[in-house]
Amino acid sequence: MKPDENIYEELFLTENKKSFKGKGKNIFVLGLKIENEKLLSPKEEDILKIKSQYDYILYEGDGSKQKLMKFWREDEPCLLSFTDTVIGVGSIKSLGLNFNEENVHRYNMYMDKNNKFYGKKIIDFEILKSYLTEGKFFGNFKGRKIFFLNGVENFEEIKTALKFQREIKNFIFGSVKKKEMYMDNNISAVVMGSGKSERFGKNKLLERIDGIPMIEILLRKLEELPFKNIFVTYKDKEIFEICRKYKVIPLENKKYFLGQSESIKLGAENIKDENIMFFTGDMPFLKEETIFKIISEFDGRITIPVVSGKRCSPVIFPNRYKEELLSLSGDVGGREIIKKENNLNFIEFFDKKQFMDIDREEDLKAVIKNDGK
Repeated sequence: MKPDENIYEELFLTENKKSFKGKGKNIFVLGLKIENEKLLSPKEEDILKIKSQYDYILYEGDGSKQKLMKFWREDEPCLLSFTDTVIGVGSIKSLGLNFNEENVHRYNMYMDKNNKFYGKKIIDFEILKSYLTEGKFFGNFKGRKIFFLNGVENFEEIKTALKFQREIKNFIFGSVKKKEMYMDNNISAVVMGSGKSERFGKNKLLERIDGIPMIEILLRKLEELPFKNIFVTYKDKEIFEICRKYKVIPLENKKYFLGQSESIKLGAENIKDENIMFFTGDMPFLKEETIFKIISEFDGRITIPVVSGKRCSPVIFPNRYKEELLSLSGDVGGREIIKKENNLNFIEFFDKKQFMDIDREEDLKAVIKNDGK
């Protein structure tokens, strides 16, 4: 395909040594010539001549006739001798499409009865996973390999992409069209589940909403999100038994009576090099999409959701604050650390219910009653 002049600053064709100015900035395109509205690849010797002038060189190793999947020839991908990273690109938009020549380049040429997906009609999760992990994106390349799943543009697609991420190493996803990229932010969750619930009168985390304990509703959501580990502090056996149903690490808080800081310290003690996202256990209305937004917008600063000017939980602390977290005491939580910081990352939300504090039994009854109207 012919490059869009709005993207590049300059296009240079090596065959006739012609140069074309574009409207973009800091992107230079090199090609042999344009034939039938398609830019043909330059020779490696021409790339080597200009290589030292640029920070990065991106080279298309193979194509797929603008289809979302392909079968590779033996000579693909075509890699330059100095290549240090190869990015294999797939598309989440291929899920649900017909598994045939219309959507898979060279399907008719290479599909046969020996293929384990022979006879499949629709591209499903397993076909796309196999395509990403067993496809010949990298040939015999021994350097750095990255998988990029493109076309991820809504939260349902994000949840599907996260399933791939759990099973595929060096995997990132996002949308080139929307200029969004979701990286692994190296975050572990700490759920503080060992509070005394004094104002509630009993352990509020065991109160049921639609038949499910409040803390369990939260754990179900966290388990679907990209955390390195999920730690849950507890003091009651009932919380421990709930934890056993999920892929979480229960931490008994024997000093719960000293205040919230003991839950924070217990979580921080078990963190290695990860950043830490602290949740209170009484957040059953917090949505997965909201949690993911906070995770994805973490930028290395203390990250705090805000609703109508009010700071809320959950809060992400970068790993560099670990020692300060371990030095906390009493029932102040991380507020003392936040007070000393001038450069904070605030993320604005508008749904108060998701972040509400459930301190009294009447608070919970009021929310449930309003939901029933």
